[in-house]
Amino acid sequence: MLAPARSYSTVTVALLAGHPDMYAFPELLVFGVRTVGELLTEGTRQPHLDAGYVQVRQTGPLRALAQLHEGEQSTAAIDRARAWLRAHADRPGKDLLDHLLDLVAPRFGVEKSPDTTATQAAFEACLRAYPRARLLHLTRHPVTTQLSMHRHWQDMKHIHNRRHLVATAASAWYLGHRRIVRTLEALPADQWLRVAAEELLSQPREWLPRILDWLGLAYDDEVIGRMLQTERWIYAGLGDSGGLYGGDAAFLHSPNLRPAEAPASVQFDPAWGLPAEMCRRTTRLAHYLGYATGENR
Repeated sequence: MLAPARSYSTVTVALLAGHPDMYAFPELLVFGVRTVGELLTEGTRQPHLDAGYVQVRQTGPLRALAQLHEGEQSTAAIDRARAWLRAHADRPGKDLLDHLLDLVAPRFGVEKSPDTTATQAAFEACLRAYPRARLLHLTRHPVTTQLSMHRHWQDMKHIHNRRHLVATAASAWYLGHRRIVRTLEALPADQWLRVAAEELLSQPREWLPRILDWLGLAYDDEVIGRMLQTERWIYAGLGDSGGLYGGDAAFLHSPNLRPAEAPASVQFDPAWGLPAEMCRRTTRLAHYLGYATGENR
């Protein structure tokens, strides 16, 4: 799944987890690192990052390993998962995902780390590793995405002030989606599908069959009903310790399916102080992705 941060990707992956032929992972972060060991050394390699933020990020791969190795996410199982990462520290990051895919076979694996499209290098690493992967491009309205980023990133130490926060959020939405759009245009049309998160979450009984048809997976009313029970995803909630994440904290705290709405137009709050050219470019891209443009055309 391809999406910038704050795109409703956690609830979307929880929806897909309900299909018997799919296994949805928490965020594994594997394409943004060279080796498995780098998953545990992000704080050392990037000391400007908040220590709590780094610790939370690590829990995605730890949860997946603990669950698939031992069938539980207890503190002891998480500790043994961390030991597994250390024991395989020199292996390429892709090897972790290969290992997990072997454990869930013959089901399809679904993974959705925002890191995958946060840089061109990470995206290219993903495509090299899995050139035949099906790619689901999940979009969200640029205004609500950025508002969500403002709320969730405001306490991070590496985002120094309000102006930096607003600029970081605007760039994350624009550069992430532009990178995805340009890359997908060069791929076979049947390899990727673009879905607006607001439409999927508000009309899941209409959109889930479209996604499953694209994937070639069977379904009936019972399967669709099971998929709507996002709270049953094995990684919903915060684990036995109450401190395990691997996705959006707000959803994991309350993992029930809720509708989402998009604003009628793309109009940025003047108080954000975004440059006019950034507003114009974002508006054009939003229009391309299917969002109404309003006055910022």
